[in-house]
Amino acid sequence: MKKHVCPHCGEPAFTPIQKALAGSLRTNGKPCPNCGRKCCNGMSSIYFSTTTGIIALIVIIAAYIQCTDKMVSTIIIIASILISLLLNFLYDMFFGKLTEPIRIMQ
Repeated sequence: MKKHVCPHCGEPAFTPIQKALAGSLRTNGKPCPNCGRKCCNGMSSIYFSTTTGIIALIVIIAAYIQCTDKMVSTIIIIASILISLLLNFLYDMFFGKLTEPIRIMQ
């Protein structure tokens, strides 16, 4: 399994699942198993999640306005939210770079 490189020590240290769970720049990040310094997903993760969130919001509004059957519109709304979350998770897992978090708490 390919490991992602820590931005601090330069060693491959994070599995894709660990990278996806590292969070974004808003979080404290996850410590590197090698050097112990915290890492998180960079700005590209925030841009991607914002884009998928806006698309999901447009789909939700369109489903609410266009669908006459409430059950169908509810299913579309729930599906669009879940698809958005899944795409964000997969993007964090395989794409983008790890970076140092802005918010560092001891």
